[in-house]
Amino acid sequence: MSDRLLWLCLGVTLFFAVRGIAADLHQVNELTEIKNDDNDDKILNEGTEDALKLDTLLKLSKSTSYDLRSAALRIIAERSVKGDTKDLLLEDLASKNPERRNKAISAAFFLVSNRALSRTSVCSQLKDVSTYTALVDCLCNLLEEHTEITSGTISPIFPRTRPRFELKAMRTLNILLQENIPAALEAGIISRWLADYPFPCASAEPSRRQDVVILMKTWWSDDAAMSNIFNTLSSHPEGAKQLRKHGLMGSMLEENDHDEISDNEGADGESDVWMVDGDDTAGSRPVLGRRPRERNPEEQALRRRRREAMVLSDGRRPLGRDDIIQLPISG
Repeated sequence: MSDRLLWLCLGVTLFFAVRGIAADLHQVNELTEIKNDDNDDKILNEGTEDALKLDTLLKLSKSTSYDLRSAALRIIAERSVKGDTKDLLLEDLASKNPERRNKAISAAFFLVSNRALSRTSVCSQLKDVSTYTALVDCLCNLLEEHTEITSGTISPIFPRTRPRFELKAMRTLNILLQENIPAALEAGIISRWLADYPFPCASAEPSRRQDVVILMKTWWSDDAAMSNIFNTLSSHPEGAKQLRKHGLMGSMLEENDHDEISDNEGADGESDVWMVDGDDTAGSRPVLGRRPRERNPEEQALRRRRREAMVLSDGRRPLGRDDIIQLPISG
């Protein structure tokens, strides 16, 4: 009996010992397990980024590693458009001090145009009224510097006295304008800046101030940045309304006449425009205006037949009358 009791106690002891050891091992496994918590990672990343000094970020931005450069530039850019740093940037942008203003223009253009920052939220942080107001103030201050001739281009829309940093400021505005057109209109992009801009066509005799929008579409290659700004504004209902209000855009009737002229150009196969003072112009680009002559019915019929003609040739010999197939002359 004593041996049986001994084996029974030994078995019970081993059973509880195994259970206890298994439970302790399971607890140790849970305590030593590394869990990936997204919130903890986010807090850790934000804390690490905020702890980096500008000197360190500057060194990282010059690294040979593309990922390190992009990360450093992203951190710098996101810091620049938040809180007091953004306020200082906008204050310098609207400053009358040329040195501070020009540095701010270069910084703003870098923030919105650099490819390494394309995935950041920089543009979304710069679409408020205060940003557009600072940009308009900057461009208005640059109007005072239209004093010296800086370009030899002769154009109805491109001023020959454009300051050096105005183009960069316009490109910055052009990028941000897509984000919030109503805010830009509220900041006075038309009423404060474009209404006073020295367009050559507006100061010419006779003045063509009301044709600025049309000329922007015709001569757009002379000033692509300004043409894009006008295209964006004229495509917006309130923008078009303000352009007409300030005399930079004609009435709806004049626009329809311009569309009819364009349609006639496509239908007749030649330009229904004529050159004004062609000897004094710098190129062969047309100035809008209806050709001062009317065609008789016979000429219109002849032109219609020419449009309906078909030319067939294998390219091995010069074209002749036999290669032209057209409808027979009716009655």
